[in-house]
Amino acid sequence: MAKVSIVSLVASRLENKLHVKKLRLQSKFAGRGSDKGQGFFDAYPDFFETSTSGHRNRLNKRYRAIIEPNLDIIRGKSILDIASHDGRWSLAANKAGARYILGIEARDHLVKHARENMRKYGVPDGQVEFMLGDVFEVLKGFEPGRFDTVLCLGFFYHTLYHMELLNQIARLNPKHLILDTCVDVDPDPMVVVQYEDVTDETAGAVPDEGGRTCLLVGHPTKKALEMMLRSAGFSCRYIEWQALGIRNWEFLREYHEGQRVTVVGTRIEKT
Repeated sequence: MAKVSIVSLVASRLENKLHVKKLRLQSKFAGRGSDKGQGFFDAYPDFFETSTSGHRNRLNKRYRAIIEPNLDIIRGKSILDIASHDGRWSLAANKAGARYILGIEARDHLVKHARENMRKYGVPDGQVEFMLGDVFEVLKGFEPGRFDTVLCLGFFYHTLYHMELLNQIARLNPKHLILDTCVDVDPDPMVVVQYEDVTDETAGAVPDEGGRTCLLVGHPTKKALEMMLRSAGFSCRYIEWQALGIRNWEFLREYHEGQRVTVVGTRIEKT
């Protein structure tokens, strides 16, 4: 039985590598198109400069996948923005009509950038606020019911503590969770563990008291992600990136290849 399982696992991983290579070949040609017109972040160009992950095409297309399809769970709502970075998604939620947004970010310079960006783009005082700290510690201090919708965009795969994070979010009893994360393409429910350089601004949002520069993180497969969400009390609905009409996939390869997903979780009401 063990030998069969190992053979099956190896075969699965080889099949997935071939699948990714095929998708990369497709994305090489898909990325040659163009999308006319301005995107949301073109009106707020400082976000292209206040972060190392602020490419124009990437931000504008992510807005189309993350914000536009979810206006009904953002407008008029109280929003928690986990790993809020330079405030890009907090601003996007504010401009989409959110009542209040609180961002949590572990890097001091990004919190400063976020506050500066809010001032520059005319966000009234008190509508968007930012806290500096470790998300796992900060979440413990919030009372349930404070937030209607939680944004977790680009943080989930920078930790190994997926269920701790989801359970902390679930304790707050939000109605909705918008989650954007890298995933492994294996069809089985598993988490692929790897090292990550936390000195890279695009990685490792949780500070390490031991001063280590390399930490273990985990990329769940889609099936594992779905199981985690359901265990925490959320349904799982994928935003279909391929249906967004995107022609220019520059800096979006992982979305095109299925190695990154955007998910909307809705709180499952207990019966």
